[in-house]
Amino acid sequence: MIYVKGLSKSYGDNQVIKNIDMHIAPGEKVVIIGPSGSGKSTFLRCLNLLEQPTSGSIVFDGQEITDPKADINEIRRHMGMVFQHFNLFNNLTVLDNITLAPIKLKIMTKKEAEAEAMRLLKLVNLEEKASAYPAQLSGGQKQRIAIVRSLAMKPKVMLFDEPTSALDPEMVGEVLDLMKKLADDGMTMAVVTHEMGFAREVATRVVFMDEGIIMEENNPKDFFGNPQNERLKSFLAKVL
Repeated sequence: MIYVKGLSKSYGDNQVIKNIDMHIAPGEKVVIIGPSGSGKSTFLRCLNLLEQPTSGSIVFDGQEITDPKADINEIRRHMGMVFQHFNLFNNLTVLDNITLAPIKLKIMTKKEAEAEAMRLLKLVNLEEKASAYPAQLSGGQKQRIAIVRSLAMKPKVMLFDEPTSALDPEMVGEVLDLMKKLADDGMTMAVVTHEMGFAREVATRVVFMDEGIIMEENNPKDFFGNPQNERLKSFLAKVL
C-alpha cells in the first residue's frame, strides 16, 4: 500500500527525518512510537505530503506521490488523516462537517453523503449529535467525529497523528475503541501514539523512532518482550 524509500526531511540545517525506508502492506496496522522530537509526526505528515520531503520517494497504491506531476489532492482522497486537535469546522454542524468533502469533491450527492454520514454516526453511537456544533461536544466526541469525517471519504489507509494526546484521560478509551474496531474491520493504518496498550493489542508491527531514524521494528510480542536496541530498552523502561 505504501512504500517509502530514502525519505529525509530537513528544516534549514536541522535534519528531522534521516533516510527512512518503510513499507506498509494492505491491512497492516503500523504503530510508531518514540520520544517527543524523534520525527514520528513529521514522518507521518510526509506520507500524504502535508510536509514536503527534502529527498526520497513515497509510492502509495502503485503511484509515486513524490513525483511533481502527481495529483496530490486526488491521492489524499484515499488517505484519511486524523490530527491531535480534531480540526473540525466550528461554524458547521457535525453532519455538515462530515458531508462537506464528499459533496464538494462530487464523490456523492448531498442525499448520499448525508445517508453515509448518518450510517457512520450510528456506528460510533453519535447519531443524536448530527445537528450539534463542535463546541457542544466533548473532546472524545470531537475526535470520533473527526475519524468519521475521514471514513466518509472511503479511504484506503488511515493516518493517525497522536489522536488521543489532546484528550482527557477518561475520553481516551472511546477513541481507542473506535480505532480498534477499524483495525478489526481490516483498515490499513499508520498510527503515531503514546498509547502502549494500543500498540500491544492492535499493531501488526511496532516501530521505534528516535533522532529521525527507525531504531527498531518488530511484531508487538517481540518488540515489547524482547527489545534489542539499547535506546528502545531505556525508552520502554520509562514508559511501561
